[in-house]
Amino acid sequence: MDKPTDSQIIDRLGGTTEVARICQIKPPSVSEWRVAGIPPARRQYLELLRPDAFGREPAPKARAIGALVDSRMTKRALRARLGLATDAHLAKVLQMPVEQVAAWPEDQSVPALPQVMKLLGEQEQAPAVAAPEDPDAGRIDLDVHAA
Repeated sequence: MDKPTDSQIIDRLGGTTEVARICQIKPPSVSEWRVAGIPPARRQYLELLRPDAFGREPAPKARAIGALVDSRMTKRALRARLGLATDAHLAKVLQMPVEQVAAWPEDQSVPALPQVMKLLGEQEQAPAVAAPEDPDAGRIDLDVHAA
């Protein structure tokens, strides 16, 4: 397995404009990622959608469902592809409250929630460990040097 650079990943995903469209942001933001790196949350989202662009194989279940589910898929299209008749059925599959799923607009992309990603066959990532607080963050330097 190869370890592609962030710029190579963006190219494998279809380029700056395509990645911006997938993430629903403007292309200049994605251009910055080529130098500064893909932000961790965006990286995780993109890797769930296209593990092949990151140099790894998708899980077998993700390959099967991944052919059915697309990042731009609307709630209506997702229900239809999965053979679900109502929001209640979709909520049950996602293990979410019916009210939350019902609140999603019918003709907008489904949100990239952990439950949706789980539906794609990806395992949950362990939460990141917070960096220790800077003990000097609130300190005011009163040492003024007079000339």
